[in-house]
Amino acid sequence: MKRVFVAVIVSAVFVAVAILPGFALAKSTSCPLSFGLFSYEQHSRLDAETYWKCEYPVFEHSGAGEIINRALLNAVVSRTLSLEQKQAAATVKEAATAFINEHDDLMTSQKEHVLPWQSECKGEVLLDQPGLVSVSILTYAFTGGAHGMSVTQQMVFDATTSKELGLSDFFAPGFESALDKLIERRYRQIRGLSEIDPLNGEKGGLFENAIRHNENFAVTGSGIRFLYNHYEIAPYAVGQIIIDLSFDDLKEILKPLQK
Repeated sequence: MKRVFVAVIVSAVFVAVAILPGFALAKSTSCPLSFGLFSYEQHSRLDAETYWKCEYPVFEHSGAGEIINRALLNAVVSRTLSLEQKQAAATVKEAATAFINEHDDLMTSQKEHVLPWQSECKGEVLLDQPGLVSVSILTYAFTGGAHGMSVTQQMVFDATTSKELGLSDFFAPGFESALDKLIERRYRQIRGLSEIDPLNGEKGGLFENAIRHNENFAVTGSGIRFLYNHYEIAPYAVGQIIIDLSFDDLKEILKPLQK
């Protein structure tokens, strides 16, 4: 079992002031939040191939940084619940121990072979600039069956107030229909669909003949990204669906810059 924390100041990714909604840039002229990577790994004593591990960003010990850190920790431990856990663990170590103990109990109580379990978490800072931070947390777990399951959660924070931001913080009122049309157009481009091909056909691959925005979004250096996890709108074989829309694509529905 090892535990490593490396404090690394990471360079900011800047976006043109004329593109991003001004609320994020107007509130702070300070430097971006510095962050390091927290790593933790724990293996079963009964089966070395059974493990729980994570590596995700931890921000500086400022007021906003600590609140963001609590949100990220919650995302890490709540997405990797073992089968019998009723609620998320309070710490990474508790989450790892609960996951491994459940596997080991199953291994010692059943006569048939129990496959190794694995749980992995990887966090990535997608954007870190004055006033605005975007983070992606990918978790993967295998506890037997045909395949493991991965889930990606994206979060956007006002780095000054530490508030987690939603779509209404970026888009003008009544944006929904226009945004859905942009997402559908981009998805058709990705899948090579014509304007009349059904989205739920063989090429489209979706459950329904429609694709709509969700709240799993992130602000990146070039625009806004929407991510759909396995089984959310399509079968597992389709994989995660990522829709990247540029700020230029979105300019008609973004909130105006605040002076």
